Parts: sequence; structure tokens; C-alpha cells
Amino acid sequence: MGTVADLQSEWARLVVGSFVHAGVRDVIVSPGSRSTPFVIAALEHDGLCCVRALDERSGAHYALGQARATGRPSLVLCTSGSAPANYFPAVVEAHEAGVPLAVLSADRPPELLGCGANQTTDQIGMYGKHVRFFANLGEPRGDVASLRAAKRFVTQAVATAEGPRPGPTHLNAQARKPLERVASMEAGAAEVHARVDAILGEPLTELRHAAFVGPSIVEQVAHAIDAAARPVILCGPADVRQGTASDAVVRLAERSGALVVAEAASQFRFGRAARTVFGAFDTIWSADAGRAELAPDFVLQLGANPVSKGWEQLSRGRRLSRVVVHPWAWADPSSGAEAIVRSDVAPFVEHLAECEYDVRKRDTDFSARFRAAEHAVWEAATAIVKSAGDALTEAAVSPAVVEPLPEGSALVLGNSLPIRNVDRWVPPADKHLRVFSQRGVSGIDGLVSSAAGVSSKERSATTVLVGDVSFLHDLNGLELASHATTPLVIVVINNGGGRIFEQLPIARKGKEDWLRYFTTPHQADLAGAASIYGCRFHPTTTVTELNRAIEGALEYAGCTVIEASVPPRSALEQGDLLATDITRAFLSEES
Repeated sequence: MGTVADLQSEWARLVVGSFVHAGVRDVIVSPGSRSTPFVIAALEHDGLCCVRALDERSGAHYALGQARATGRPSLVLCTSGSAPANYFPAVVEAHEAGVPLAVLSADRPPELLGCGANQTTDQIGMYGKHVRFFANLGEPRGDVASLRAAKRFVTQAVATAEGPRPGPTHLNAQARKPLERVASMEAGAAEVHARVDAILGEPLTELRHAAFVGPSIVEQVAHAIDAAARPVILCGPADVRQGTASDAVVRLAERSGALVVAEAASQFRFGRAARTVFGAFDTIWSADAGRAELAPDFVLQLGANPVSKGWEQLSRGRRLSRVVVHPWAWADPSSGAEAIVRSDVAPFVEHLAECEYDVRKRDTDFSARFRAAEHAVWEAATAIVKSAGDALTEAAVSPAVVEPLPEGSALVLGNSLPIRNVDRWVPPADKHLRVFSQRGVSGIDGLVSSAAGVSSKERSATTVLVGDVSFLHDLNGLELASHATTPLVIVVINNGGGRIFEQLPIARKGKEDWLRYFTTPHQADLAGAASIYGCRFHPTTTVTELNRAIEGALEYAGCTVIEASVPPRSALEQGDLLATDITRAFLSEES
């Protein structure tokens, strides 16, 4: 059988080769000793692209970015102890957002568990219910049954990560020293080597899912749309693949007379569906008059629940007739949906678009007033942005970032204010953009790393809009971003902290001294942060400077960090001004 190291190496070669056979093409490796045989196997496999990440948290979010761009799981590989624990934030995001991810953690052998051995903890089931599949591969074994079982575990892990409910999976592999061959393979190891080759050459077990949309549910939803006077198609954050439904959404809207309201991260706000889309619904429904006068009587929700506060207020304040279509999630936090349809959005909408509708049943006054409100919002928003002149404000950043982006390029939206700012200040546009967001648990962690992962799989430019706290939370992500070979533009809105908290009750009802524990104001030197990993840096304080910096960054094959410095309270003040203007517009219409 050869030495322990020989068996260890062949076992690792089988495991890594099985990942490749199952469709994995990318592995993100973090440093450590116990994972040595698996790292060597990955580095020596021609079918894998290996990326090194010094920080497991950053590496796992980088893998999420890749998976969001490719639709297939990347493999994250680490040593034992606290290393796999640092994957946990990304695992939770993958679990909630439905992003495929494969984790392979190296582990100590059984005799070192529970005895105070260095860098050792119980890794069995470490992620609990947050993974779709877990298996402990145990120690290397050279018999055919064990080798085939190891390949099967890998196959299960990858297939389960891919769906029908995508998400993270975890394999734990124990390894005993010596971890690497110190000499050429001994003669006795040739037998195991041949077995591994034979098993890797065997056909892969296929997992097939029946994707069938029954005609009865399509007819029921079509009937509900047709029976409504004010039907609305509501589009929240979604995977980029949902963009394939754009033409079907347009056809459904045209044939049924339903209005399409879409957020920036829905994949329908920028591109072919833009001419049909209403983008100002959050501002409209955030106004009391907007909710009172422009409420739909039926909602077809496509994908995840929207970010929109206005939608939250509308759905919480009344029970709306609503059907949710989502590939796997029960996306109904208001607990008011009449039906949850578990289906890929594109084929379901395509079937709906083929149904017959009587548009004479629609409330034309509702459509006209919604269109007028939409126009009023964007007119007011443009006026607010222009009123500041060339001075950079929170409202001015988002349009300045989105406007110059190349057709078909990637836009990564950070959580907290950035994703909301794009919804609030940037109208729908015909230019197609692939919009990526991290809305599984909506965390600020790993946003730079995730964007770097997206960039690694995009042929065109990748532009990131992120807040200063999010940026500082993931500085190690710049190490991965610094390796970008296409334009990676990271625009950091520096408003001196987490200013979204100024818009929450704590700012109005709490003690003044409390607020700084939420906004976490800082004096961080972002130029110094960018220089740690050699990223280009441009500070900007005016719209003109920001435009020029973005234009130059889009022509540079690498990572550029652009600091957009804005007044700390401009998000609150400009948001309040927009709300006031829209309320005034509704009152004017009534009089």
C-alpha cells in the first residue's frame, strides 16, 4: 500500500479530481499545513484555476462572487481549527441567498480530538443547518469501496450545491502526518494509484431534477392577473440568471396590462425590460398618499422580497392578493401571500405570457397616475442632484457611477445605503447591466472580496459601489482585488460612518451619545488602505472629479479604488427633501 504519505496523496488526488469531474473549475486556497495534500493535488490538476487568499473570510466571499457570476460552485479549501470557522459568514450568506459553494476543510486525525492538541477543534457538522449537505470523509483508505464512496460524497456535495435549492455544502477530511511525499512513490503505492485512476475514469453519477411547470397553476395565476383592475409585477433582488426572463416579462406586461415595478438588483431595471419598468415605486409607496392612492389589487412577486421600505410599509399595512414565484425560497416575510410557486422565474413567466388577457378590465386611471408619479419622482430626484452643483453629495454618487458603465458590464451593489441609493436616485435605463448584490443576509462583510470574485469571471469591467464601513470591514478583500486583470472599479462612498442609522428610530428617539455606536464615525485613511495591496487610488469631492476618475479606471486593467467624499448627513437630508417633494406633488394633484 506504500507509506502513509503515499496513501494520503492518492486520497487527496481522488477527492480533488472528483471535484473537477463534478464540474468545479475554481478553488480558493488559504494557507495552512493540514490541508497540504489537498492543496498539492489542486495545484497539480490541469482542470483547476487556483487562487490564494490569506484570509479565509475574504476567500469564501470571493468564491461567492465567482459563483454568482458563473452559476457553479467554487471550492474553498483550508486547514484545520479556526480556519473553517472563518468561512461561516459566507456559508450563511450562501445558505440564505441560494448561492452554490463547496467547502473542503482539512482536519486532525481522531486521536488528536478532545485532548488539547494544537489547532484542533470539533469540525464535524461545524456549519449545522446552514449547509445543504455534510459528510466527514474520515481518514484515507485505499480499498475500492472507500475510494468510490469518497468520489460519491464529492459528487453529492457538488450536485446538492447546484440545486434545485442551491447553497453551501461541506466535506471534512482528516489527515495524519506526514502530509506530503518526501520522496518518489514507493512500489507498494502503485496499486492504489492505479485504483484512483480507474475510479476517476468511471462515469459520474448524474442527479436529474424534473423542471415542470404545471398548466393548472399557470392558469390560476393568469386568471388572478386578469381578474385584477390594478395588477403589478413586483421584482426584487435576483440572481443574474433571472435576466433571461426580461423579454417574457415585457410580453406579459404588454399582453396583460400589468405594471412592472423593479429594483436595481432585479435584473430588469437596466436593459431590455427598462422601457416597461417603473423604478420609483419605493419612493411612491413610502409616501402616505402613494400607498393610499396607488396600491395594487394583485401582486405577482418575482424572486426575493424587495429591499424597498415603501413596499414593506404597503404590504404590512394591508393584505394584498399576491403570488410569489421563486426557484426555492418561501419569500414572504409579511406572511400574506396567497400562493408560493417554486419554479424558475423565466419559464414560469414565459408560460404566463402565452395566456389570454382582457386588458379592458384594467384601471387606466391607476396606470396613468402611477406613470405621472414615476415622472414626478425622477424629475424631483434630478433637481435635487443638480441643486448641489458640482459638489459631491450622497444622491449624486449613484447616477455618476451608473451613467458611464459599459454595456453588459457588471455592477456590484453594497448593502446598507448604496443599494438603496441606486434605487432612489437612478432611473431605469436601456443599457444592460449585470447587477450583483449580497441580499441573502444583507451583511456588509466580504463585499470587496465578493466583487473581486465577480471580476475574476467577467470579461468586461466590474464596478463596485460600497459604503465606507463596508469597505473598511473587508480590507483584506483588496488583496484579492489587486490581482484583477480587467477593470475593477471600487467606488467608496465616504460619509464618515454608517449613515443609514440616521434614518432609523434610534436617531430620533435615542440619546445623542448613543448614535455614534451605530454610525461608527471614523477618520480612516482610505488612500493608505488601498496602498497596502498596491491598488490605484483617486480621492474625489466633486462630480467632475468622480466622472474623470471612473472614466480613467474603466480603461485600466486592474483595481482602482475611488473615494467619493460626501457630507455626512446628505443621505438623510436629500432623502427627506425627496420625500417632501413627492408628498407635495400628490397634494398638488389632489387640489
